[in-house]
Parts: sequence; C-alpha cells; structure tokens
Amino acid sequence: MASGAIVVTGSAGLIGFAVASRLAREGRDVIGTDRIQPREDGGFSSIDAELTDVHKLHAICSGDVKAIIHCGAVSGPMLGRDNPRAVIETNVAGTANLLEIARQRGVRLVFCSSTSAYGHTAVGLEPVPEDAPLAADDIYGATKASGDILTRAYVAQTGLDAVVLRFSWVYGPRRRTTCVVREMIKDAHAGQPTTLPYGRGFTRQYVYIDDVVSAVIAAIDAGEIGPQRVFNITGGQRLEFGEIADAVRDVVPGAQVTLGEGADPEDQSHGRFDISAAARVLGWQPQIAFADGVREYAGWLAENPV
Repeated sequence: MASGAIVVTGSAGLIGFAVASRLAREGRDVIGTDRIQPREDGGFSSIDAELTDVHKLHAICSGDVKAIIHCGAVSGPMLGRDNPRAVIETNVAGTANLLEIARQRGVRLVFCSSTSAYGHTAVGLEPVPEDAPLAADDIYGATKASGDILTRAYVAQTGLDAVVLRFSWVYGPRRRTTCVVREMIKDAHAGQPTTLPYGRGFTRQYVYIDDVVSAVIAAIDAGEIGPQRVFNITGGQRLEFGEIADAVRDVVPGAQVTLGEGADPEDQSHGRFDISAAARVLGWQPQIAFADGVREYAGWLAENPV
C-alpha cells in the first residue's frame, strides 16, 4: 500500500485499541480517534472526536492518510438500550461520515460489522454464508446491518475500495463489556458460583481478540480483493455453553457454573458461520483455539480485575 497514516476509529475500545496497538508495534503510522482517550498507552496518538462530528473527522483525515479502519461504534446490544436514537446516529450516521471521507480521499476502508446483523439465521442453513439475509432483530444489529449494506452500496455505486468484516462474539484481554466468559472467570477467581438461567443446548461462536486484529490487518494489507467484499470472522468453533463452562473449569480449577435450559434471551440463534471466504481471499484463518484464549483471558483478568 501507499505510504501514509492508517486512521483507526474507536481506538479506546476493545477492537480499535488492539488494532491500533498492533499496527504501532509493527512500526506503522497510526492515528487513533475515539470520544475518549484509551486507558493504556498503545504507542499511538489518539484524537478525541465523536463519529457524528463530520468536520472533526475530515480534519483528522486531512493529512497523508492511506486507509481507514472503522471500529468505532456503540458496541453491542447491551449498550444504549435507553437511547436507541443515539445508537443509530453514532453507528449509522457515523459510518456514513467515514464512507464519504474514504470516497473523497480515495482510500480503503475496513468496516467492522457484526454477526448480529444476521439476526436469527434460518434453521438448517449450515454453514451460514455471507450472502445469507441480514435480518437483525435488535437496534444494535440493525445499525450494523445498515453500515454493512451502506458500505457495500458505496463499493457498487462509487467504486470505493472497502471491506466488511462480520465479527462474532469477541473475547479476550481488555474486554470490559458484558461477556459470559468474563463473568465465569471473574466468579471463579472470587470463589463464587456462576448461575445462568439459560445455556444448556444453546451455542455461541467466539473469536479471540488477536484473531480479530489479524483479520483487520489482513483486510487492510490485501492487494486486489475482487468481488468478495464481506467476510464472516469467527473462531471456527460453534460451542455449547456447557463446553464454554468446561473450558473455564479447566483453566480455573474449582469454577462452579450452573446452566439453565435454552437460549440466551438477548442473543440470536446462529448456524455455524462459513469463514472459508476469509481464508480464500484474505489469507486469514483463526489461530487461537478457544481453550487457549480462555487461558490468556483468565491470566489477564487475574492481573486486571474489571
């Protein structure tokens, strides 16, 4: 790619901070931006800006910029429930602002979408390809589906060089928002039981933060991408909650986890996502097995209780 800075939105968040930090460690020029400063020093500069402040975003991208990685968002269905309009303005209007900036500057944009954009996938659809319908049934998922579709529409109508990555449940060091894996580990460290009113027979597809970062960088570094512009990014495993609990018990002996029946009422039922396109086009595959990721996360939480 041409020389210049890579702008990373959401640089104080889980994915944005990890991406910007990795790029900085690799010696790349990084400009982070978020509404707040990161809690840690990631080795990159960070500029305060709201995604809805289009003039500030233009100013941030006014120098020698070669790519935009758009991680910024009100992240996850657990946030902003009491103010859905604000979630929509940040996630949809903010994405539109970055798409237009990328179009005007002629640089590649990577949009961090979510498997929440699918809503519940069709029963029997296995594996779930990227061209499966987007049928989100919560505000967060709908905003991710909107940004996802907008990005691909910009590609089709304006020729924008953009990539959409649909992440499944991201876990690992620095995740501080609601996460079942984190809660199980924290309770085990405290000698307390974890009791969930759901879980038996329900599945979830986690992906470790380092694998997410590698997928983002693969999308930025890829040469001519071709017609495939959207990619499912998961850890490659569809785990029942009992298996998730077993992984925590293996890492933290004495962990006590009790599960109720059925699905998490705040999650969707998903078939196994097809991640073969990411391997074929971007050369990306997950490298961190779930058990290893849980071990790393548990070690980080032992030193950084949140």
